[in-house]
Amino acid sequence: MNVAVIHNILLRLLRLRRLIGLALLTGMPAGVLFFLTFGNSEQDIRGFYEMLNITVLTIIALPVTALVLASAAFGEERNDQTLTFLVTKPLPRWHIALSMLTAATLATFAVGGIGIVAGWVVAAVAVGDATIGLNTTVGLVVASLGYSAVFVPLGLLVSRSTLTGLAFIFIWEFIIGASVTGVSTFSVFRTALSAYGDVGTVTIDAREALEGVLGNVIPGVGGAFAKVGVLLVLSLAFTTWVLRRRDLANE
Repeated sequence: MNVAVIHNILLRLLRLRRLIGLALLTGMPAGVLFFLTFGNSEQDIRGFYEMLNITVLTIIALPVTALVLASAAFGEERNDQTLTFLVTKPLPRWHIALSMLTAATLATFAVGGIGIVAGWVVAAVAVGDATIGLNTTVGLVVASLGYSAVFVPLGLLVSRSTLTGLAFIFIWEFIIGASVTGVSTFSVFRTALSAYGDVGTVTIDAREALEGVLGNVIPGVGGAFAKVGVLLVLSLAFTTWVLRRRDLANE
């Protein structure tokens, strides 16, 4: 892993226009929650906050944010034909792969964190609970790690990685993950929600929603981090193998 490479990738991934657009996406639940705070009880606000985090943020906003950022780590290098400058540096291929994974994870966490902090502040002020956003933050860490592991190598392999990634999210995560027994265990957003459901307290309605989304996935922070940890190791090994096998300097 090379700090200078990670820094340069982060600067490229977090360009101002992209950062603003994705921050608006992840911050959308906070904006909705702000208007729901008027005329509702603290219990209702807590319920709205949790449901927005489970549905809009974790199932939609974070996967799309991770897709845009992680697939661009290698994808933009390929499209701009600058990947040759990176692979010709005196760096081991696994250093390049790990740097890309690290930068994509940090970028996703940073942009997702903007939305989470915004919602956390709104909810904490409304219900008087400063710890209300802890479970969402844990879910963000899991989602950032898991989706980066999936989408970083995708950007290296596929020219239209955004479209391919959207197909992964909607077909694998939503349709197959919800209908085929056992597949839900390998769903990234369900893994993130399994960590979410194991931290702090969750309202009854949110607990029922989680059970419906998780299916046979058992809530647990340790299990969630173990799964994304294995996924990251596999992603690192696969990306390193691709970097070694392909003649990227001449692409």
